Amino acid sequence: MKLPIKLLIVAAAISFSACKSGDKKDKDAKTEYGEASNEDANQIVEYNNVLVSFTDKNNEYLKRVDENLEKISKGLQNPSNQFAFIGIISPFYTPSFNHSRIKPENPPAVLSSSDQKFFKDNVNGLNETLTKIKDTYKSLNDYLKAEDWKDDKGVKGKGFIDSIYTMTKAYYKYDENVLAKLEVIGDDAERIILKTHPLKDYIFAMKDDRKAVGDFNRMMLGSKHYKTDEPKIKAAYTALEAQYKKHTEMDMPSTSKFPGKEAAFKRFNDSFNDYLVESRKVMRDAGASGKLSVDNAEDLIRKYDFMRTTYNNFVD
Repeated sequence: MKLPIKLLIVAAAISFSACKSGDKKDKDAKTEYGEASNEDANQIVEYNNVLVSFTDKNNEYLKRVDENLEKISKGLQNPSNQFAFIGIISPFYTPSFNHSRIKPENPPAVLSSSDQKFFKDNVNGLNETLTKIKDTYKSLNDYLKAEDWKDDKGVKGKGFIDSIYTMTKAYYKYDENVLAKLEVIGDDAERIILKTHPLKDYIFAMKDDRKAVGDFNRMMLGSKHYKTDEPKIKAAYTALEAQYKKHTEMDMPSTSKFPGKEAAFKRFNDSFNDYLVESRKVMRDAGASGKLSVDNAEDLIRKYDFMRTTYNNFVD
């Protein structure tokens, strides 16, 4: 199965809300930043938010590119059809704007020198690869406008499309590297910031749920032979159900102390249940056909994205 570009976006993009709290190391810390001061932790979280906003904006552009490539690919199969390229609008890239002094390509000095180099190298890789994608898409667009497919029967156009797919895979490798590192560093920083926050237990429960679902998505989308992977997938699903049950049994946030949070927490748990329901259907379909379909993959990602939305609604 050749997955569309949008299905390559399987890394968990986590946005943190900064709250003031203490400075002591958290027992669950996984990095040296578990000993950071509250001020340093806030800078790390701010950098996390800047990078997530940056990659989200790029992903929006790439999704629109992907939608066009699907239409163009079909059109090049029969370009003489008068409707072959109808409705294809070139995607417009809107740069990501933020009011932070921290920029994606300039990680804060509170990070170690090796981590600063890591982020600089990977962000440069993101920028350079995205530029190549935009340039190649422009060449493809010019090719279609000039109707050059009449000269080569669409060969060069198909080559442009293949090049964009190849570059996009490289882009999302950088993207995955960045978001995976952020997830660990940002989690340690957030634990410091939220140490005395009255809703921390709910926030961390939801974070754990989102991470588990993100890991399950990666397992499903990464499966090349579903029948072979089915036992471990089913075991992972059973663990998800147990985690859902544990967190839905938590006492709800006090409505008098935290107006609206009870409803927001319930909406998140409902979105988790929706994901589980969808997963059972997808697992049944994949078990019958032996593979995960593109439609099934899109459904899982859509349900996961909604969990992200309900999480953000709770922490906002």
